Formats: sequence, C-alpha cells, structure tokens
Amino acid sequence: MGRVLYEKKGRIAYITLNQAGKLNAIDLQTTEELAEIWKNFKDDSEVWVGILSGNGKSFCAGADVGKMGLGKEERWTIEKSMIFGEHRMGPSNYRIWKPLIAAVHGHVLGAGFYLSMECDIRIASEDAEFGLPEPNLGIPTLFAPYMRDHLPRGLAMEMLLLGERISSKRAYEIGFVNRIVKREELMTSADEIAEKLTQKGPLCLRAMKEVYYRCSDIDNRTAFDLIEQLFTPVMNSEDVVEGRRAFIEKRQPQWKGR
Repeated sequence: MGRVLYEKKGRIAYITLNQAGKLNAIDLQTTEELAEIWKNFKDDSEVWVGILSGNGKSFCAGADVGKMGLGKEERWTIEKSMIFGEHRMGPSNYRIWKPLIAAVHGHVLGAGFYLSMECDIRIASEDAEFGLPEPNLGIPTLFAPYMRDHLPRGLAMEMLLLGERISSKRAYEIGFVNRIVKREELMTSADEIAEKLTQKGPLCLRAMKEVYYRCSDIDNRTAFDLIEQLFTPVMNSEDVVEGRRAFIEKRQPQWKGR
C-alpha cells in the first residue's frame, strides 16, 4: 500500500492520503507519490473530476516534521521543499484544470491546509479544524501568499503569526468551505457534487477553471486574450454541438470531452 491511494470509478478519480497511523502527515515519499498521481490524473482522458480525502481520524496533520531534513547537518533550500521542490505536492503545479473537490475532516493543518486550498470545492465534516502549526515550531509557512486568495487579511495574519486554528463553522462563514456535513456523510456529499460535475461539459469546466485562476493577477485586456485562446476551441467542439442539440431535444447531453 502506498502513502497515497489512487482509484477510478467511472469519471471520478479518488486521491486518498493513506498514512492513518501518522494522521496522514506528509513526507518526501508522499510528495513523490502525489506528484505522480497528479500527472496521471491530468493526462487521463477517462476521468473528469477528482476527490481528495484522507484515511483515518484526520485529513492531514501537516508535514512529517521528523522527516523534514532540517537538522544542522543538512542545509535547507527551497528546492527541497514540498511545495516548491522537485516533487511538488499541489495539483496547481501541474496545471490541472479538471475540477477538484477536497473532502476534509479532523486535522486540516499545515501542508494539509495547503492541499485543501489547492482544490476548487471544499466539503468539511463538523469536526474539521484548519490551522498552521508552523509558527509554534519557528518554521515559516511557505504557502503564506496563497492565503490572500482564501481568507480575510486579519484572520490570515492571526493564523500565520499566532498559529491559531479555526473550526469548520468559521471556515464556512468566511467562504473557504462550501459545505459542512456530518463525518459519516463526508464522502457521500463529495460524491454527489462530483457526479453533478460529470454531468456538465468537461471541456467547458476546464476552460472556465483555467480562465478563473490564470486571470486572477492580469489586466482585463490580457484576460480577454486568454479567454479567446481558451474558449474558441471549446465553442467549436463536438460537446457544444451536443449540448445545444440536447437542450432543443429536452434530454441529457452525452458528453465526449472533445
């Protein structure tokens, strides 16, 4: 059994952190496995949506501090990090434009918090708790810039500087979490959303996701150029023809992803 499991059911891929005994703490081997899985998920034309979750009591307790290689005998460099190193654990590093759902519970800390940010839709159990233990260890949070897109400034700084945690309820109130469910309903809820996404045109969803993320820090003119580049092949695809025809014929469209 690997540290990360990868399973496909129909159009949905399940990516599951599988170090339950360590609360799915992430080490170098985990990041290597995640890197390969993200590449496989991106290139697999048979799967259109992904669900990221964790086995055991928690989604992810963060980095495995005991295996970070931060002793005096080894100098840290950014190339050795799990976020910016050779094996990067976040899906955005591989330009994955397929929708990703995070189904999180228990501890969602440090690197686990970062992985949840990397997904598009977040479902959390009532017991989920988000936080950054790094300040308590004197370790800078590498993904601090990402928090500007997800949390209000005051709350982000409180978490970054004080290491404070927030509940799933608070995460929902600020719009970080899309839905809160009971622990036993977590994967069912994620499956329901994933199934809804598979009923949409896959080319359309990927183009909209890519435009949304890539246009976040560019001017409108450049954004419109990007929209033209990404939307033109979608608008001229077989799926768009099928979508219009299905609407006129009052039936569900049969998407082909081309």
